[in-house]
Amino acid sequence: MRTATAPAPEADPRIPFPHTTTTLACRTDPALFVHEHGQTSSKTDRDRIERARTACGGCPIAADCLKWALANPALTPTGVWAATISRDRTALRRRLQMRHGRDWVAAVARANEPSGNGRRLTGATARPLVQEDMR
Repeated sequence: MRTATAPAPEADPRIPFPHTTTTLACRTDPALFVHEHGQTSSKTDRDRIERARTACGGCPIAADCLKWALANPALTPTGVWAATISRDRTALRRRLQMRHGRDWVAAVARANEPSGNGRRLTGATARPLVQEDMR
């Protein structure tokens, strides 16, 4: 019997995966960031998610991690990414689409492009993505 395998999804090239040489909690304790759909019912799960979110709070690349996770839903369907779980990221994507249209990733990517003076662009499209966007 022949089975077809779907090709692995590719990352959106407009939002690069964040890199740092800093030691990150997600790399030293990856099990802490494992989260499957529906794993919020037990106190143990909620405590682990809260520990992961707290670890993300001190991460130097959390904002870029969130942008990447939002731009790549097929690669981030589960897990804790930049202090968010799947339902948080789905809500953020909806808000971004409402604010910037169907190709909201392009707006976020443009906001990441350095301007002529080497600084990030400012303005409505460059507003940083933060936890408050989920409310």
